[in-house]
Amino acid sequence: MACGCWVAGLALLAAACAGLAEQGFVPDGRLNRDDVTNLMAADARLSDGFRRGPAGTHGKFPVDGWTRADQALTWEIDAPRADGYAVNVLFHCPSGHALDLTVAAAGRQVTLSAQPTRHGWTRERLEGVLRLSRGRQTVTLQARPHGGAAAFEASVFSVELVRPSVAQRLHRAALRMRSDTTWMQKTGYGLMCHWTSQTCPRNGSPKPYADAVRDFDVEGLARQVQETGAGFLVLTTSHAEQYFPAPLQALDRILPGRTASRDLVSDLAAALGRRGIKLMLYYHIGASSDAAWMRASGFWETDTSRIFGGWKSIVQEVGRRYGRALAGWWFDDGVINYYYRSPRWEELTRAAKAGFPGRVVAYNPWLWPSPTEIQDYCCGELFEDPSVGGLVPAGGDGRYIGGTYQGLQACATLIAEGDWVHSRQDAPVGPPRWTAGGLVDLLGRFEAHRNVPIFNLEITQEGAFSPETVAVFRQAHAKRGNGQ
Repeated sequence: MACGCWVAGLALLAAACAGLAEQGFVPDGRLNRDDVTNLMAADARLSDGFRRGPAGTHGKFPVDGWTRADQALTWEIDAPRADGYAVNVLFHCPSGHALDLTVAAAGRQVTLSAQPTRHGWTRERLEGVLRLSRGRQTVTLQARPHGGAAAFEASVFSVELVRPSVAQRLHRAALRMRSDTTWMQKTGYGLMCHWTSQTCPRNGSPKPYADAVRDFDVEGLARQVQETGAGFLVLTTSHAEQYFPAPLQALDRILPGRTASRDLVSDLAAALGRRGIKLMLYYHIGASSDAAWMRASGFWETDTSRIFGGWKSIVQEVGRRYGRALAGWWFDDGVINYYYRSPRWEELTRAAKAGFPGRVVAYNPWLWPSPTEIQDYCCGELFEDPSVGGLVPAGGDGRYIGGTYQGLQACATLIAEGDWVHSRQDAPVGPPRWTAGGLVDLLGRFEAHRNVPIFNLEITQEGAFSPETVAVFRQAHAKRGNGQ
């Protein structure tokens, strides 16, 4: 699933992780001269009054409780040589106050008076460059309300440091690597299904994963997708546990026993392709609920060469095998899981497009800022407003005109029933959230903005959607085809 439902609250996420070993990724503080270095608020030394996000999970979350000008976040960094760095601050100010931001180090500082955006999180580049000395030093972030306002309320996610020439190179790379997303707009909408190692059958006990892959009803699912009128399907591979529904040498080298002899991806791509429907894959880098994967993948290691080396080997093998039959990737936890490791996004995205440069790629931000512009679309988890606060205007080209997602194709990944995963044994799938008429209205509003909705339908281990939900989509598709 996407990482979770904000409405349920971060408290539920923390509770779900209770009892896990207290581990986490610890950065070494070294600045990367050739890429962006992300200083996470969660890793900072904090003044009194700040509140950290939930601990014990695989992610790192924003820091809340920023209300006073005397509060500060500080990091110890190690610069390989004296140089100038551009500085971005990622923050959220629900009170709407403009903030005077200051980042200081080595006796120098950069500042900016920043106005919050209309939609949540803001990434602001401070004026000028911050001259850093060689070696260890402290970086400090502070804020005060602009114009002498008495108080403010804000959250902070990170400070980004990047040499200006590198920032320009990465921006050019992002534009050069962008894939055409007009096919997504033309399809109207897609479906997603969380068919994972935790998916339950319609009745009875779940089968072992490889057996369930073997018995999956590909033709039945492809017929249902066709009935709904959707133009593409996003199939979840790994999620809470690291599995893949096909032979995959790269995964077997890291953690044997998590693959299958049947190539379900190939079979499903072929069945959908015969019906003019594209296939995309969802992939999760790893969750703290899978202790074996945490150990085998090097998940917590400060040196990220093992975790990202394994990731690249997996997605490259998949991409090269399926080529054009794999239309896209939906990578989860792009912000709370990838970002804090300061990944080389250009390398990751190039690996994700192996075998087909036109493949669309996205790193799900959940409700937080975009982790990188080196991607093609915004996943839009639970973004039910087609305009996204005015950042995706009606009559536009379907791309964000501002905010941290600027330039990306707009998508919205929505829950169609009660949950992302059908994980309750001997429990029915809940009713669809919309009537056929309501769905027609929703699709019309998204179409006006060229914002592409992706509806997550619960799927059983046999490989079937709820007939009731399929019927609602079928009726809505027919109404739209008849101009109703």
